[in-house]
Amino acid sequence: MVNHFTMLSMMRHQESSKNREQISEALQEIVETTNGRFYRKGEVIYQPGDLDDRVYYIADGKVKLAYLDESGRKLTLAILGVGEIFGEMVLVGSRRREHLAQVLQDAVIHPIERDRFVYMLERKPWLALEIIQLFGKRARDLEQKLEDLVFKDITTRLSRQLLRLIEEHGQDTPEGRQINFKITHKELADLIGSARENTTSALNRLAREGILDKKRYYIIVKDEERLKEKSGV
Repeated sequence: MVNHFTMLSMMRHQESSKNREQISEALQEIVETTNGRFYRKGEVIYQPGDLDDRVYYIADGKVKLAYLDESGRKLTLAILGVGEIFGEMVLVGSRRREHLAQVLQDAVIHPIERDRFVYMLERKPWLALEIIQLFGKRARDLEQKLEDLVFKDITTRLSRQLLRLIEEHGQDTPEGRQINFKITHKELADLIGSARENTTSALNRLAREGILDKKRYYIIVKDEERLKEKSGV
């Protein structure tokens, strides 16, 4: 039986995939005329307080967006992959960055100047609607993350996050559905707003129950149905 969270997650994933593809296709004419920059894992693209007037397109690799508090603690908001954009708040006049953009997996990224992006929106008005839908999706994702942080325990938050990761970044293997990039326990902890030690304990419990397997920083979900149950039905 598909629970409400799972059904809503599936619908949002389908909507997000379509939205991402349409934006990516529209941007190809700009991307093909700009020079992408290669970033290694761990490099910072921008950080809170930076002034910047560019939108960024991911041609290869993965990027994480995160909030940092005054003590340096990190809450990862999203992990983005090929064909996605970030830094889009410059389109509504916000030049000062409010979060961290950091490379999670070696990446090729194309910076697009705000004026050039706006010019394209004027030529393709339908794309403006896609960008608005992107704003809406990211706002909903943030609301869901905040709700989870306030009301859900660590195991539930971790289970929900793993489900999102295999939906957005998963690949089928003989053993199950694998997240297609290396992710550390600390990076998972930053995604669910937990201490690394507590996240490791929760991962180990799921592994002992046969729900997932961990191999060299790759996570394979072996029993998706039981993980959905853990997500808080």
